Amino acid sequence: MNSKITAAFENGDLIKELLIDIKDLKPESNPDRRCIFRVPKKIRSVKEELYTPELISIGPLHHGKPKLADMEKKKKQYMKSFLERTTIKEIDKILSFIKDNEKQIRDCYAEVSTFKSHEFVRMIFYDSIFIMEIFLRERFQERIDIDIYSLSSSLWIDLQLFENQLPYFILEQIYKLAFDGTDLPTFMDLSVNFFSSFIGVKFSRITPEVEVKHFTDLSRISLLEAYPRSESAEKRVYDLPCAIKLHESGIKFKGIIKEEQSLLDIKFEKRKRLIPFFEVHELKIPQLVVADETELLLRNIIALEQCIYPNDALVCNYVELMDFLINTIEDVDLLVGNQIISNHMGDNASVANMFNRLCSNVLIRPSAYHNLCNELKEHYNSPWYRAKATLKRVYFSNPWRGTATVAAIILLFLTVVQTVCSIWQVV
Repeated sequence: MNSKITAAFENGDLIKELLIDIKDLKPESNPDRRCIFRVPKKIRSVKEELYTPELISIGPLHHGKPKLADMEKKKKQYMKSFLERTTIKEIDKILSFIKDNEKQIRDCYAEVSTFKSHEFVRMIFYDSIFIMEIFLRERFQERIDIDIYSLSSSLWIDLQLFENQLPYFILEQIYKLAFDGTDLPTFMDLSVNFFSSFIGVKFSRITPEVEVKHFTDLSRISLLEAYPRSESAEKRVYDLPCAIKLHESGIKFKGIIKEEQSLLDIKFEKRKRLIPFFEVHELKIPQLVVADETELLLRNIIALEQCIYPNDALVCNYVELMDFLINTIEDVDLLVGNQIISNHMGDNASVANMFNRLCSNVLIRPSAYHNLCNELKEHYNSPWYRAKATLKRVYFSNPWRGTATVAAIILLFLTVVQTVCSIWQVV
């Protein structure tokens, strides 16, 4: 049939070759469902180990790697334990559900999987059951597995990697099939409980109305929780001075520590005083807890936004803003001193290095902080604010110096008055 078609064209032989080239290619996944990608090579090349699982593979992208083989045996042990919580009947329902939704699951991966149907279903089943068993053990502090317990931090990290995910709807539905009618917590409650046990982002219990694509997406949604989206991202940010320079221009920095505060909710506000000279311009930034896993978490969320939310890259916007503010260790000292950063990494130089590298090879998009940054730059470039800041720093840097300055001004005023009165008497 192809030979008849190609014979009718001037370049029939070449067309025939092209048709042969593409004949065995598998169809691409549904672009509307893609939510799990390989991290773009340029981003991955900066620090490849922060995107690659060290302990366990979840899903098809890293399945079968020799260094992860030990955990494949552990998955089988955990499946055996899981059977004690449910019945063969429920397991049969779960397997049927995975088979019925196989194409939908495959479509969630941007990379077309080469696994045959039986292998794919088996992999999704084992990975799902392992995650649920881990979550249940963590929630109820039961069946403590010393091998896993000693590696719990590595496990937490691997389950946050963008490439190492299962679609959340599959996990949630399998959990319902296994425990329908029981009084166990919801799968969302188990997820939040597991990930909140580590230092870093405070995970939020997401309402059913919000679509969660997978665990990396859950981290991003938690960061955006309570963030007021009143400003759209229209323009990029350029040339914002670092924290030390802004501070020298009279801007005060204040860390906000509130349970309901979104990490991204940064505000620049003016606090008036009775004497206008002493009004305060304050940059309020919610506190960020920086621990060993913070860089990994932020990097994988940035990769996710580059692939899935390129026009709504709010976490990228936040990291870019913090990168502008932090150039050196002195900038970190200032932010730590004002409770904007809670440093659990040991030294402030590590924090500075981390932020200076986070945006490497990342495509910078228009920022939701564009207007805020313009206000900061206007303040920094104002000769009046810079002069006022210098006067405050030199003459009012502490209560004692301020008191001495006021006393000197009063003394000077009285001296002038006395001199004028003396002149009047002579006249």
